[in-house]
Amino acid sequence: MKKFLLFNLLVSTLSLASESIGVGRNNRYGYEIKLKVEKKEDGNIKNIEILENNTRKSISKRAIPKLIEQAKIKNSAEIDSIGGATYTSEVFIKALNNALSTKK
Repeated sequence: MKKFLLFNLLVSTLSLASESIGVGRNNRYGYEIKLKVEKKEDGNIKNIEILENNTRKSISKRAIPKLIEQAKIKNSAEIDSIGGATYTSEVFIKALNNALSTKK
């Protein structure tokens, strides 16, 4: 009986969240970020996970956590670019916009 209840709890928890994938590109430099956005039942952003990133690692290592934090706070892709990481910010925002506009 306990296993059955636990299974039902897990299934209902999984159905409360939705996930979508978004890709952003900058053709000039060939940068690309692919990310996954997980939303809570109320539609707010729960988590953003970077799946692929070919931007400059030294810059994105510093900028992406800040971009993710802003997106989660604002629950939107309408966030500010990070100084010194203009192209990384641009590609991240494009990917986030694409993920958020994807309907499941």
